[in-house]
Amino acid sequence: MSYSSAKYHRHNGRYYKIKESGANRDILDADNQEALERGNSDYHDHHFKRSGRWYVQTKIENSHLFDELSPGIRGVESVRSAEYLDYLFEELKSL
Repeated sequence: MSYSSAKYHRHNGRYYKIKESGANRDILDADNQEALERGNSDYHDHHFKRSGRWYVQTKIENSHLFDELSPGIRGVESVRSAEYLDYLFEELKSL
């Protein structure tokens, strides 16, 4: 499954793309729409939910800190705001 088109969240002024595959969820998050496009060197965060837990990685200068998205890889941080991300994902699905 591919990412949704970019969605503007007017309450926080950020742009998002989402993707869902079974229990896995992905959210791309940036302050401008162009940063969410493949190949763009602008900064964005990638939040991803695997095995019921949210993680985040950062893209800087068109490069991610790691290539494989899975828990336990060095540089992957667990996200403490899991309830917020679940809520945000559902809200973005409805936009």
